[in-house]
This record gives sequence, C-alpha cells and structure tokens, in this order.
Amino acid sequence: MRLFFCVLILLLPAALRAACTGTDLRTTLPAEGLARIEARAAAAPFAEGNHWIARRGARTVHVIGTLHISDPRMEGITAGLAPVVRQADLLLMEASPADKAAFEDELGRTPSLMLITEGPTLIDRLPPQEWESLAAKARQHGVRPWMAAKMRPWFLALSMAVPPCVLRQKDFKNGLDQRLAAEAEQAGVPIRSLEDPMAVIRMMDGDPLEEQVRQLRAFTALLGGGEDAFSTTAEAYFDEQPLQALYLSEQEFLHSDALTAQERQELWTDAMQELLDQRNQAWIPVIEAAAGNRIVVAAGALHLPGENGVLNLLQQQGYTLERAPF
Repeated sequence: MRLFFCVLILLLPAALRAACTGTDLRTTLPAEGLARIEARAAAAPFAEGNHWIARRGARTVHVIGTLHISDPRMEGITAGLAPVVRQADLLLMEASPADKAAFEDELGRTPSLMLITEGPTLIDRLPPQEWESLAAKARQHGVRPWMAAKMRPWFLALSMAVPPCVLRQKDFKNGLDQRLAAEAEQAGVPIRSLEDPMAVIRMMDGDPLEEQVRQLRAFTALLGGGEDAFSTTAEAYFDEQPLQALYLSEQEFLHSDALTAQERQELWTDAMQELLDQRNQAWIPVIEAAAGNRIVVAAGALHLPGENGVLNLLQQQGYTLERAPF
C-alpha cells in the first residue's frame, strides 16, 4: 500500500467547482512558502503543461495529462483535444473502458480483494477512539460504519478519498480521460490500456493487513484536507502546474504527527516510486510497442513531469518534446 492513502487525492484528483467550496491552499501560503513550492516545481523536468507532443522520425505521440473526476472546465478542453484523438491511430489510457469493465467485474466476483473476509474487522483492529473517528468520517462519505469496518484499508481509503460534495454529482466520474475515450469510440479509434488495472490493486493491497491498518492511521490524519485539498489539486491542474499541489501535500504530510518522521519520509518516498515512477517506467515499452505513428497517451497529470515522468522518459528514448495548447 505504501502511502497509497496519502497521495490518492492527487492521483484521483479534482473537485467540481460548482459543487465544492474549498480553498486553493496555495493562496493561503505566506509569500516565502509559496515561492519555495513554485521554485521546487519549476526545477523539475517538464514541470508545466498538460499537453505535450513527442516526435521521433515519423512517429508522433500526444501526451495529455488528465483528471479522473469531472469539472465543467473540461468541456472546452475536450473540444480542443477532440481532433487530436479522432485523428489518432491509437488511444492509450491507464485503463481502457473494456479493461476497466472487466476489472470491476473481477472485483465484484472476488470480495476478498476489497473486504476483510477472515479475522477481526477494523472495529477490533483499531483503538476505540480511532475507530470512532474513522466511523464518523465514513458516515460523512455515505459509508455506513458497519460496512467500513469490513473494508480492507486500501478500499476504505478509496471510498473516502473523494469529498461528499463531489460524490453528489451524478457525472462525477466523467473525467477528461473518459471524455477522450468517448471521442475515440465515436471515431472508431482503438483504445488500449497502459497497464493491467488489477496490478495496481495488488500493489495497493500488497502489505500485510496489520501494516495497512497502521498506515490507515496516517491517512486518517490527512482526511481533514477534504474540499481544500481537492480544490488545490483542481486549480493547480487547470493552471497546468500539477507538481505544486503534490509538493504542498508532501509538505503537509511530512510535518504531520502521523507515525514517526522517519516513517513518514519512507512512506512518501515509497509512494512516489510505486505509484508514479515505477508505473511510468513500465508504460514506456507499452507506448513504444503501440501500433501506428499517431498515438495519444492520456494519463493522470502527475505522471507527466519530473525526472521519472513520462515526458522525460520519452525524451531519453530519442523523442523531441514540444508543449502544445491545452
């Protein structure tokens, strides 16, 4: 699991502006603190931009950073990107619609992936005060405590990662990736997955249950960010500055009182390696093996920038990179 909880809001990001009233936390930072965040983000390779074009020989790869949850601003963005998708030979997504449906079906057939099916539930695994606090947060997210107690920690975290103000919107799952997939399907453009969705679940559920419970306490400490955390991520995304939200989240976690300082640092480092770096590196051979010379890659915006970001990794494969309109 490796701090999956603590970065989940950044990998499944963004609130609906019309439904949520959170504050962009970047606007509340002292000038010096904001300058540090901005400078650190700016120092990373390909720090800015949600749409880049990678070219090598006859091949062109459009790399688009997405949000997985809807926002009204996506309508104009989708309209601008639709011609790119419709003219492509292939759309690569983290999980294609077909693979996502198969994945959800497998989860439904295998409850042990999501639920504690043997031994004590979370009620008995957590101290009473911690459980009551967690149960109260579960209620706020529409999860009944008796059900929350049976959930494996990674699944409970996922269930509470999105603020209730977002969940109330009937189309909240209609993020940019799903909108681009709809454009591809209408144009008859094939859609393939960058990875096996089940592999991500195996990674999140990889630690022993007791270790997941221990990390759940760290996640619980971060749940207070709520709408503010989502609004910060959304605004950073539409500013095409996703690293700023990530670094702010990191700063808040490392200065929290969840676990020890060393454990917090180790968990954050592991999370970045497993949820971002390793997945990005595994995607490059998939992109390289894709059929056709006009490829579109649509993945969460945090996968694009940084030393181990998709853009820098493509550059290392001999592609030239150009930022494109978004």
